[in-house]
Amino acid sequence: MNKKSIWQIMLMVLASVLIGLGSNFFAHKPLPLFREMPPAAPAVSGFSEADVDFVRQFSADPGIVLLDARTVENFEHGHIPGAASLPISRFDEFFPHLQERLRAARMLIVYCSGWTCPDSHELALRLYQKELKVLFLYKGGMDDWLEKGNAVEK
Repeated sequence: MNKKSIWQIMLMVLASVLIGLGSNFFAHKPLPLFREMPPAAPAVSGFSEADVDFVRQFSADPGIVLLDARTVENFEHGHIPGAASLPISRFDEFFPHLQERLRAARMLIVYCSGWTCPDSHELALRLYQKELKVLFLYKGGMDDWLEKGNAVEK
C-alpha cells in the first residue's frame, strides 16, 4: 500500500465519522454526544428478591425485619412468624411506630398475599423513599409460604 492509498482511506474514515456525527446531531432522538440528555427518573423498581428459603433462613434473625404489607385483618388471620404489620393502606399511620426498629435493622423483607399482589412492591418503594435501602421482596408472599407448608403466627 502506498501513501496515497493510506491518505484516501483515512479521508474516507474521517468523512464517515463526520457524516455519522452530523446525522446524530440532527436526529430526532440523538445519542448523547452533543446534546445533553434529560435526566432520567430514578429507577427504584428493581428490588432484590427473596424466596421461601431465604425468608425461612433469616426470619429468626433479630437484625432482619419481615414486613407484612397486607391489611391488619389479613395479618391477624395469620402471618409469617415474627413479621410486623405495615399495611400499605395505613402506611402513614403505622410507619412512625416502626420507624426506629426499621432503621436499626440490617435488612427488611417485604411481602403481601402472593405473586399477583402489588402491595409489597408499593411498600418497598415507600420505604426506599424513606431512605431504607436494604430491601428484599418476597413476591410469593403468604400464598407461597403456606404452599410450602410453613407455620403461621396469629
